[in-house]
Amino acid sequence: MYEPYWGLTEPPFSLTPDPRFLYMSRGHEDALMMLHYAITRNKGAAMLSGEIGLGKTTISRKILDLLDPVRNKVVMIVNPILTPTQFLQEILTQLEMPVTSKNRQILVTELHKALLRFYERGQRVVLMIDEAHLIRSTQTLEEIRLLLNCQMNDQFLISLVMLGQIELRGKIAKVPALEQRMAVRQHLKPLDPVETGEMILHRMRVAGYTDELSPFTPDAIFELHKYTKGTPRLTSQIADNALMVGFAQKVKKIDGYLMHSVICEFTGTELDASKKTKGAA
Repeated sequence: MYEPYWGLTEPPFSLTPDPRFLYMSRGHEDALMMLHYAITRNKGAAMLSGEIGLGKTTISRKILDLLDPVRNKVVMIVNPILTPTQFLQEILTQLEMPVTSKNRQILVTELHKALLRFYERGQRVVLMIDEAHLIRSTQTLEEIRLLLNCQMNDQFLISLVMLGQIELRGKIAKVPALEQRMAVRQHLKPLDPVETGEMILHRMRVAGYTDELSPFTPDAIFELHKYTKGTPRLTSQIADNALMVGFAQKVKKIDGYLMHSVICEFTGTELDASKKTKGAA
């Protein structure tokens, strides 16, 4: 709706994990590089942790863009609230292998055979588990650890990447044999104020914005970062609302006063008296 007004060709702040819109802060770049390294160098297992809304899922989608689809077969589990048997069945299903049993030992044997077939074809199987902090059972984590036993003398037959919130680290620590296999452990942190402004401009440019300067003033970025604490998802939600309000009010810039009012509306709080005075002036 507001896209033509701001010189955009598509919405810049969609909450879907589109890798085109991933802003590469230093932390995001390091995480992407290290996870990609763990997969391509066959390190076995890697973990990415961080608070909600920092971009872990989008990083996983970016990795998929970087991996050669001919050399890599990716299994993506986005709802890991599964029993150990269900985990094995889901992996086999995504590998397009028939699942004819609920017996764990049979499933393990079939999975090992499948991994060997991919290896003989020159393909690496990559298992990505998003929202891995939701895994409830230590037995499930142990089953995941046992997958790393599927290996040749010189390499693993499967690469494991686990992404989740902070509590994932504590859960993995309860399975020392799995924790010790984590060759790469990355932790995402929120954006600082400068990165917040850069993220907004990056997303605007991907969406077609061509002006040299951002429509968000430094004061607007300050207000935005003060509220969002540098969380990209929340930043995108508020920035999207601000563009809509700016379009409705036919302003040329999103300034600190407008951003403050958008945040107050978003949170259901009263507009600060000093901000009202400033806006009236």
